[in-house]
Amino acid sequence: MRNIQISLVFILLSSNLLLCQYNPDNHVVTFSKYYLKYLKDVENGSSEERKKVFEEESQKMDDENTLLISKLILGHRWTGSVNEVLQMAEWKTIADADKSIVETGDRRKKIWTDEDNRKNFLKSFNKYWTGKHTDVAVMEQVNSRQKKYKGDTDENTIVTIVEFYLYPISEVENGSSEEREELFNEYFNKVIMKNPKILSRRELRHYWSGSSGGGNVPVTIVMEYSNITDADNMSLNKPYNEKAWPNEEERDAFFKKRNKYIAPGHKDIGIHSNWVNLAKR
Repeated sequence: MRNIQISLVFILLSSNLLLCQYNPDNHVVTFSKYYLKYLKDVENGSSEERKKVFEEESQKMDDENTLLISKLILGHRWTGSVNEVLQMAEWKTIADADKSIVETGDRRKKIWTDEDNRKNFLKSFNKYWTGKHTDVAVMEQVNSRQKKYKGDTDENTIVTIVEFYLYPISEVENGSSEEREELFNEYFNKVIMKNPKILSRRELRHYWSGSSGGGNVPVTIVMEYSNITDADNMSLNKPYNEKAWPNEEERDAFFKKRNKYIAPGHKDIGIHSNWVNLAKR
């Protein structure tokens, strides 16, 4: 009986992996939330020291971590508690993300070779954190529609996280996944990539988080801007829409065709301050 149960579990796990298998050309993005102590509760703590040890830890550990493709550290702006910090990390595979965690201790030993120096640094670094974390999400990144940051600034930027919804292809009249992707790619290349006020952009889809099936398909868009004014500008893309399709009738026809795939409504998940000196680009 036990062998039968093990066989059934194996079959179910294998089936789930097959159903969840994502496009191998895409990457995996993990979201983890960490919690800062308030400075008044940190013994011999200061904002200057915190900035110094955070930047040292991030830069040295990220440089040593060949599995980590990119990383954003998102602090409080208009979302959640002031002590919450969201880490968004990009990996080639979920296996790489897991391996990176396992190898954390070895990287620290390689960077801070002297044991006393390593212990003293980690004591200074860890005293600013509560020690708690929350695993928020594991998502698939659509690499073909990723706009990478090309700038070089020490000024923190604004990152918004918004969930939109697509109709299932079966509910779209004369629709197909091929046409949908062609239309989305066209808009991305003609508008998003041409708009300098959009510093970076990622499109994330269901992987090992949340639910999928039985309704509209959630798509999470992560956008980066220089300032909150640009982030709040609902007409930010308008001049680039008009430049991409100068003829109004052709422009209207394109958006009518594209928008038939997009369900109404959205969910504002977060508006964050992107701590650029802690990022890996």
